[in-house]
Amino acid sequence: MVFGWLTKETKSAYIARPPESAHQLIYLHPDKSIPRGAKLTVRSDECVLFFREGQFVGRIDAGTVLLDTANIPFLGHLLIDNFTDGNHFICELFFVSLSEIIFHVPRSPLGQYKDTNSANVVAINGSFSYTVRVTDPRGVVIDIGGQNNDSGGKISHVFNGRMLNQVRKAVGMRTQVRSVMDVVSNMESEAISQEIQKLGHAEFAQVGIGIGRIFDLALELDGESLALLREFGKQESGLALQAKGMRLATGDGFAEYNLIQGQRAALEGLGRGLGTGNAPMVMGGFNIGANLTGAGGHSVSRSSSQSRQGTVLTSQATYVLRGDGGDSGPFTPRQLALMAISKGLPLSELQIRGVDDPQDVQFSADLEPQILAEYKRRAPPTAVAPKAVVTETDARGTAVFVASPTGNGSPGEQAFSMAFAATIKNGQLTLTDIETLSNLAVALGVDADSSTAKARVSSLIQVNSLRIVV
Repeated sequence: MVFGWLTKETKSAYIARPPESAHQLIYLHPDKSIPRGAKLTVRSDECVLFFREGQFVGRIDAGTVLLDTANIPFLGHLLIDNFTDGNHFICELFFVSLSEIIFHVPRSPLGQYKDTNSANVVAINGSFSYTVRVTDPRGVVIDIGGQNNDSGGKISHVFNGRMLNQVRKAVGMRTQVRSVMDVVSNMESEAISQEIQKLGHAEFAQVGIGIGRIFDLALELDGESLALLREFGKQESGLALQAKGMRLATGDGFAEYNLIQGQRAALEGLGRGLGTGNAPMVMGGFNIGANLTGAGGHSVSRSSSQSRQGTVLTSQATYVLRGDGGDSGPFTPRQLALMAISKGLPLSELQIRGVDDPQDVQFSADLEPQILAEYKRRAPPTAVAPKAVVTETDARGTAVFVASPTGNGSPGEQAFSMAFAATIKNGQLTLTDIETLSNLAVALGVDADSSTAKARVSSLIQVNSLRIVV
């Protein structure tokens, strides 16, 4: 009993904020009876306020002082003599931090917002931290916290609620002009932090607390909302790709690129086939019919009413060419048309099937509208001209250059002449066309090397007054 009393009296003689309460905004000393002569320690980042019966009595700043009326006059109002002979002060001591104190707002719902991009209503959550600094300790205790042992907790609760409201306001204003995914990307976290700091500081400065810094602001969608917008994003991305494809397909540059690529693939394939002797077709004068109408499937007759109808899509169908040597391809309508023209064949001589058709199905190429249209655009006239290449007009009334299908020379020379004519468009050739034709001349055995082949192409360009497009 004596030892316990002595310990209690010793503790009462030394008054200070305990270490476990160092981060609290306000700490209330638990004992209202303070021994006269007790030593009070006030840290450099705090002050101590004295209250008696709800009234503010005085303030002591940083330092260590002896609680006695001799050096602190206002303590005379706190003495009680009836039971202690004037040896105790009856009062409440509030330790108030003057440095920045950190408040944390855990992950909290901010509200339901309508996404301007998808029109979906989604839920946004947010978390952040901020600092406060007391500028008027007396006003904080009296006007906000109150004179109780949970004064600091009450202030934290009030401040967190008010700051959350400011964040909700800032987020709501942004979702009206930006997509929700842009808002929760947190790319504007700094701007939002500065905005709510100014709003919070203006609100609380008048009651003695300033808002210091806002940091670790993180906005996020809840799980259901995130899954909803991701699914919408996938669908939107698919539509964007389709729209981009349609825009490209309708441009002149895209059409020109595909025309050149199709011509180049057909000519290079023709050159490789003739060079190896394994081409699916041979030049006019050879056994053409036997090479294209061999067994391997039953013929299918397609009338105009049975041909594939509908709107022409941006992606062309592809076909497999049938012959005695087996199937080859797949080929686009443009490539099949160029093959027929370069061989001097009518489309009815080409037996084909769609890549998705059963393998035992075959039909003539003239029954396919796309192949027929490509063939008509490029087919040479029946008239024979003295030049290797002559000017004619196609189905659209555009001047084109075509080769004489009955010209003299080896099969390779005839194939090269027809390929040269099929490559020309609007009286001009590109550098890529010239390179392709030169390689074809070598592959067909018309010229021994690339330099001789290029000289042949250049001579034909001059003879027919063609233009070279870079």
